[in-house]
Amino acid sequence: MSISVRDQFGKQLAKLAKEDSRVLALDGDLGNSTRLDSIEKETADSFLQMGIAEQNMVGVAAGLASVGFQPWVCSFATFLTKRALDQIIVSVAQTNFDVKLVGSYSGLLTSNTGKTHHSLDDIAIMTTIPNMTVIAPGDARETVAAMKAMHRTVGPMYLRLTRDETIPSFLPDEDFEIGKGKTLAEGTDMLVVTTGSTTYRVAEVIKQMEDV
Repeated sequence: MSISVRDQFGKQLAKLAKEDSRVLALDGDLGNSTRLDSIEKETADSFLQMGIAEQNMVGVAAGLASVGFQPWVCSFATFLTKRALDQIIVSVAQTNFDVKLVGSYSGLLTSNTGKTHHSLDDIAIMTTIPNMTVIAPGDARETVAAMKAMHRTVGPMYLRLTRDETIPSFLPDEDFEIGKGKTLAEGTDMLVVTTGSTTYRVAEVIKQMEDV
């Protein structure tokens, strides 16, 4: 059964906001797509509508983090990592503030939004930034586990999410440890490394190869 990554993201962030008053959701006027509207509906005091102004949104998040909040900034991956790159580097990463950046609609699987919304280089961009931790969960269940780990770990982080609605929850239901990989299958002929939304398809290919 397929479970939407973005739906689980919205529900989990709303849960974190209810449990921790420090958690704030900053929306770039895309809540219906990213599912940040879940926070707006369930705990409106934790929701900040920033409009289509990514640079300002990241700057505000840095300011909030400087006084003890844990802001979660969400927009489409291509807008967040390119339009607000200078603010991410100078105001968030170099200061090592506890800001969680969420790039939704990553990769090519963004429905019919068009080429301006495709994000192929966001992982490359974010992994070059000092102090930045980049996390790309493989399914909805791992997204929730990763968010829990992000919430309890201080520092700037980038969570890369997909819009793909066809990925089932196939990964083990276990805690997420930042910086540690998982072995999905054992073998002796080759090493296959994958991350994020491609993990399910890679796992399926490995199964098919085992049956040959």
